Amino acid sequence: MTSTDPTRPHPRRALRITGIVAAGLAVAVAGSYGVARAIPPEFPVVYSERLPTGTTGSVTIADPAQALTFARFDAGSGPRVLVVTRYENGVISGIDLTATPEATGLTEPIAVFAKLGYQAIQAIAGDSARPQVTVPATETLTSLDTHSHHVGIGTNYKEHQAEATIEEPFVFPKIATPTDSDGELAAGTHGLLDYEVELGIVALDDITTSTGLPEHLGLVLSNDWTDRELLVSQIEPDNLTGGAGFTNAKSQPGFLTTGDLFVIPADWESYYRKLRLDLFVNDDLRQRANPSDLIWDVRTMIEKTLAAGDRTWDSDGTPTTLTAQPGVIPRGTILQTGTPEGVVYRAPSTRQRFLGFMEWAGTLGTNADSVVDSALAVYVREAKDAEVYLKPGDRIVTRAEGLGQIFTTITAGERAESE
Repeated sequence: MTSTDPTRPHPRRALRITGIVAAGLAVAVAGSYGVARAIPPEFPVVYSERLPTGTTGSVTIADPAQALTFARFDAGSGPRVLVVTRYENGVISGIDLTATPEATGLTEPIAVFAKLGYQAIQAIAGDSARPQVTVPATETLTSLDTHSHHVGIGTNYKEHQAEATIEEPFVFPKIATPTDSDGELAAGTHGLLDYEVELGIVALDDITTSTGLPEHLGLVLSNDWTDRELLVSQIEPDNLTGGAGFTNAKSQPGFLTTGDLFVIPADWESYYRKLRLDLFVNDDLRQRANPSDLIWDVRTMIEKTLAAGDRTWDSDGTPTTLTAQPGVIPRGTILQTGTPEGVVYRAPSTRQRFLGFMEWAGTLGTNADSVVDSALAVYVREAKDAEVYLKPGDRIVTRAEGLGQIFTTITAGERAESE
């Protein structure tokens, strides 16, 4: 006769209890997932300040002793270079350098500066006997005519590092042709279009380790537009500062809009640190950049760019070096110095990471390559549903006293994938 230990549960009862517990856990987990899905996502806006009426009519122009300011226009016979003396009531005034004997035939400010130098242009700008030309700001061309191989600096402001959860600056190639300051940008039929106000530093001649830091650099206001959906689909979560995906997400046609003015300071190191760059969406302030707060200053950016050597990034399937010539920052190259806080993008929230994990686990990992990718997919889905990214009809105004302005209207339509 077999005795039974009354303290040991019967196998069938144990299985039944295990099943009940598992079912309870499943119900609890499903309930938690349902509750999390029901909570509306948050997409915070950093600032609530409004663009004051009449602000965009004028821009402060630096005294030529402090900085030379240029604009480009076409009077019907081709591009011409204006050394700017005033920007008031939507009209830019100055002296047509292309018409002067000193710069006849030159159609680009870097070329004019290379031929005449700072002091000669300063003297022309201050000569009251020379005739003044006026041009509506809306009719200016791109303020500099250059190539399409530029440099981006990622997360170079501490507050933007926090919202993007990337802990240090990094570099990547920006392959885009500069576009002018008053135009349209297609929202695209897919993707998430985001803005980024940035100060552009422009090489006026080739820079190498042997040339050292130049005496003069150019400055230009710029927008570093970004397709966030494309970016999060290509980034490497374990190596964010490697820059994977950034070139492709920031190099679509129209993704390098430049300001209506081009500035060459007498002392670039002091001048750029005093600037303030503002970006408004539908007259609401979204970003305010103070370049004095940059983590990598301009000297460091130049050093990091030169040090990148022949390292490559993917650009639409083609391995691409940081600059067109490794170890050289070629003349006309724009270094976009980074954007401050206030972009639409935020790293997935705790709630979105939970949903991403649940969806990844529930599909046994077939919905995404990793839990992180699954959380990013949740973020993209919810951002699209909430329509928080730029959309047709949005009007973006970017401006900086002493530097210039950009006016961009978002339109419906598709964009090409790359420059």
